[in-house]
Amino acid sequence: MRRRDALRSMGALFAAAGLSKVGAVELRSVPHETALSKEMLPSPVMSGGQGNVFKGQARATLTAVFDRLIPHDELGASASEAGCVDFLDAQMNGPYGESKDLYLDRPLRADESELMGLTISLRTRRDYMLAGLEFLDSHARKQHSRAFAELAGEQMDTILVAMEEGHLDWEGAGSGSRLFEFLLMSVREGYFADPLYGGNRNMVGWKLVGFPGARYDYRQYIDRRGQNLGLEPISLIPVN
Repeated sequence: MRRRDALRSMGALFAAAGLSKVGAVELRSVPHETALSKEMLPSPVMSGGQGNVFKGQARATLTAVFDRLIPHDELGASASEAGCVDFLDAQMNGPYGESKDLYLDRPLRADESELMGLTISLRTRRDYMLAGLEFLDSHARKQHSRAFAELAGEQMDTILVAMEEGHLDWEGAGSGSRLFEFLLMSVREGYFADPLYGGNRNMVGWKLVGFPGARYDYRQYIDRRGQNLGLEPISLIPVN
């Protein structure tokens, strides 16, 4: 798997053709009345994750998967170098990982899930991810007598491709491809999210596609479509 394939669809959303450079003057202050108090400032996710949901072998497996999907190469940092593992760890430690937005109780009638055409899972995303990583590691040990993170790159790719193509289901038809899609979605989110959330460390993802970040005001650039403004990306992380 190549980084270009993994990032292609996301990069297309951000990239713009560079026609000419201009000496843009940046706005470096905001109206005083719109300033946040210190109590309202967000706390960035630090290196190592927020809640350490992924520990030991689970973290090693996740790191190996992410670095196969977005490897270190001539285009830039790998997924783990960019903090994608820390990003997902923090996500899984909060309401998203606890699936607070989903209905996790059993249907009132046994046949309701079939009538609605839904697959109802009683697990949180956190438990789903941990179970999926455990399956990956277990499968690698059965096939190669080694943990997934200890396999050669080509062996990892063979397992991941089998999952992507639906040949490696672990809890019912289509479960393998759904797990692969979730992992791919998560690593993309981590690579392009604001560094506040733990990923996109040093804004490597934004620099890769030329995204200028969370800027207060774009009015001075509104008539410069298609031009390379040479702007350094800005994060939501508070600056003292």
